[in-house]
Amino acid sequence: MMTDLLLIDGNNIGYAAMYQPALSRLAHNGSPTGGILGLTQSVMRLSALFPDAVPVVLWDGHAAWRRELCPEYKANRKDTPEKIEVAEKWRQQEPLARTMLYHMGVTQVRACNAEADDLAGLFCRSLQTEDCPVRQITLVSNDRDWWQALGPSVDWFSPITDTRVTVEDMGTDKVKDGPFSGVDEYLLAKAIAGDDSDNIPGVSGVGVKTAVKLLRTHGGLEGICAAVENGSAKDKKSAAIAEQHATIRRNLRIMDWRQAPDPDPWQIGVAREPFHAAAALDWCAELGLGRLSERLSDDGAWGRQVGMWPVGNVVDFLEDAVHA
Repeated sequence: MMTDLLLIDGNNIGYAAMYQPALSRLAHNGSPTGGILGLTQSVMRLSALFPDAVPVVLWDGHAAWRRELCPEYKANRKDTPEKIEVAEKWRQQEPLARTMLYHMGVTQVRACNAEADDLAGLFCRSLQTEDCPVRQITLVSNDRDWWQALGPSVDWFSPITDTRVTVEDMGTDKVKDGPFSGVDEYLLAKAIAGDDSDNIPGVSGVGVKTAVKLLRTHGGLEGICAAVENGSAKDKKSAAIAEQHATIRRNLRIMDWRQAPDPDPWQIGVAREPFHAAAALDWCAELGLGRLSERLSDDGAWGRQVGMWPVGNVVDFLEDAVHA
């Protein structure tokens, strides 16, 4: 039996929930709970939007090798008092959110030494194996870095804007800074321009659109460097790109999931238990999430939906990908 998957970026969505005014103020007994509610409600909403897909929440571990290459990597996540407060509130809630999803019957995956991005890439590449039980993967994240995994059987969905992007869309104006000739051009242009969200510095004054234009004009990064060397490219931006060739290659190493070290399979956990309504309701009471408990009864829509998921196929697919 073939099935579809939703690979959900758990930290991305939970952290984003803490910037929604109503959720950012939500607390119980002095402890923040808005991120837990935001993430769990998002998972339930996504399951309703994609009724034929099984949700799998991916969690970040610590990919220390990226900071070794770029000490500034993600340092901007805590560069203001507001960001520090939000990050701390979400840090407190993350393990509680994982427990809630566990009681709700949602499959979750975390690697100690890899990010959710790396896991998404690993599972998307596993679609190419023979006898794969998964037909389609929808990547759910507000992070456009995840576009790099787009393909014939992989699309992307932003739960904030409800925007869906396919690999065909990459060649149109639908995508930010597009069109692109493909995901490789997109990645290389980002490596040149840098990534403000992850605090990866690029070539000053060169944005993604300019990078794409120069890559096409000169036939790629090596073509730009050759054109500068032989004098056929005399503009300052091409010269800056050639000068920072090593930095661009470093950025591409950080950004391109295919260049990430393979996660240690023995440090990846796939966790899933059947939906346990009583435990979920007890956890809702513990966290003061009464509005969520109304949707988690034994005979409610959530319980019926979870009961229809071909979970065995999904877990087999995930574990086979991890140990391939």
